[in-house]
Amino acid sequence: MSSVGKKFLNTPMGESALRFAKDCHKGQVRKGTTRPYITHCMEVARILHKHGYSEEIVIAGLLHDTIEDTEATLEDLRRSFGEEISNLVEYVTEDKSPELSWAERKVRYIKMLTDAPEGAVVISAADKLHNITETLEQFLKVGDAVFLKFKSGKEKQKWFYRSLTEMYFVRGLFFENRSLLKMARSINKVLGKMGM
Repeated sequence: MSSVGKKFLNTPMGESALRFAKDCHKGQVRKGTTRPYITHCMEVARILHKHGYSEEIVIAGLLHDTIEDTEATLEDLRRSFGEEISNLVEYVTEDKSPELSWAERKVRYIKMLTDAPEGAVVISAADKLHNITETLEQFLKVGDAVFLKFKSGKEKQKWFYRSLTEMYFVRGLFFENRSLLKMARSINKVLGKMGM
């Protein structure tokens, strides 16, 4: 069901997901800021809502970092929100196994999304769009020093985001999904403002 015309996360499942995400991310802040981490999750969901995606995709966007960055498990999500939402979150969860290098993790993430369902790809694009937009805000204040908060540095971040946007363009054309193409163009525009 489309989320267009409905209030943002104003359904029983949406409200439950928001409580779940707030509990999971309690005490966490965004890298390099004092902003509560939940603000990122809510912005990802808001981007998806604005583009008219289904409630399930919007909720999966809200919950997209719960497995990757909190103690929540895939089974917790499945039990609370069902198969569809938990599967979407699983697709966008990066494998953070300690034996994998940063580059190996990113290559795995991109490869996984290359064959992922449309909902997972748009969640990833909304996540990356918000991440890079926040990075731009900090870049405008401190310049390239913003990239010191990343283990990988500016050039590797550039490679990762450019690789992702190429994949988003290909998948957007395949799905005939204009909003995915729009998000990919927005990411590229932000990258350009930072010389990436």
